[in-house]
Amino acid sequence: MDVDRDNIATFVEVIRRESLAAAARHLGIPKSTVSRRLTRLEEQLATKVVHRDARRVTPTPEGIRFYDSVVDAIDALDSAVAGLAQSTTEPRGTVRLTAPSDLGRMLVIPLLVEFLARYPDISLDLVLTNRFVDLVQERVDLAIRAGRVTDQNLIARKWIRSDFRLAASPELEIDCSDITELESYPFVLYRKRGQTQVLRLERGSGDQLETVELTVSGRVNVDDYGAMLELVAAGQGVGLMPEQHAAEGEKTGRLMRIFPEWVLPSEPVHLVYSTRQLPERVRLLIDFLESARVDEPGPNG
Repeated sequence: MDVDRDNIATFVEVIRRESLAAAARHLGIPKSTVSRRLTRLEEQLATKVVHRDARRVTPTPEGIRFYDSVVDAIDALDSAVAGLAQSTTEPRGTVRLTAPSDLGRMLVIPLLVEFLARYPDISLDLVLTNRFVDLVQERVDLAIRAGRVTDQNLIARKWIRSDFRLAASPELEIDCSDITELESYPFVLYRKRGQTQVLRLERGSGDQLETVELTVSGRVNVDDYGAMLELVAAGQGVGLMPEQHAAEGEKTGRLMRIFPEWVLPSEPVHLVYSTRQLPERVRLLIDFLESARVDEPGPNG
């Protein structure tokens, strides 16, 4: 059976992106060429591998089996070719990177400054936003995302984690012997409509794990942890915030952590990208961020 490699590679991108148009944009070829390659592949295989309709493209059962069989080989071949081509030149070009606003300002930007110094021919296009960014549609090379990544078309590598901890301004004069007494203090709430919120915290692990639920209230809601840090430091209430924010506020003397043994466990922060066929400049940035991983500070910093 004589099957063209370009036809297989095009099929892989179509299935990965569930769209002829998206695959065409990624491959830099006309949509008609993508369609023609799919048709030719089905002729060569004598098997229908995709269903097409006006909205999306989905694999047939035979297509799924074929995709699973060839995707790693196609990605490995593309990476090998790209690596050989780039091995004789200095990495250059622009990496388009997105991250949540507060995470970007606090953790990512200091690392990017060091990365830029190390690779003077690489430029960065940094998008700090709390909205969901479609990596393919907006042509983003790399995203830093907190929480679980459920899109099967994306590749996610765990980067850091940041459990949530309680903090307040020293001026608020928190005086509690039991964590449940915090319910009588005002809170700065995160993304909660209304003036009450239930916080589910835990301490210990395994057989020693304890949990507690606090019903707290406050006059201020925010959608940005950097804003929460500022409001809590200004004495507007207690905040449940990522470890890095609490540690930053404590380091400057603006915050103190409260009941540090109690935490809200978080999902890891991931490095996310849409294809294994990464340009060298993007791969270098991913490797750099992983090597410079910011570990979660302990309860005492």
